[in-house]
Amino acid sequence: MEREKERAIEWDCTQVVNKFYNSLDARLYDDLVDCFTEEGIWKRQGNELQGREAILTAMHERSYNLVIRHIVTNIAVIIQDEDHVETNEYVTIYRYDSNEKVEGPAPLDGPGVIFLYKDKMLRTEVGWKISDKRGQPIMLKKRINK
Repeated sequence: MEREKERAIEWDCTQVVNKFYNSLDARLYDDLVDCFTEEGIWKRQGNELQGREAILTAMHERSYNLVIRHIVTNIAVIIQDEDHVETNEYVTIYRYDSNEKVEGPAPLDGPGVIFLYKDKMLRTEVGWKISDKRGQPIMLKKRINK
């Protein structure tokens, strides 16, 4: 495969990864599910969500008071062939959840976890889509009992 074609695939797949996390943080759930194939799988919080409808349902169950940001770094795009790609990305998660809606900036207590996500993507008629998304924690914030 020519390098220019590889670059185009790498760029397009990186944009899907970024769109997914930006949509998640902004609560743009229709845009988020659009990142997946129709039967795409997202292993999230111990549950395997299959299909856009299941993913959308899970997103609407999230706390309205949750302030969360996913900082995505070190995106690697591994091209299998012209229609199949895998990505690896580190995701550092900052989150604040309370019983009340936060007005203004949320308190910041540092990141709680760093994940390594591995995505499988397929080229579809309308562009690259995630067919399988799975993560594992690499580092967890140590809880201190007082």
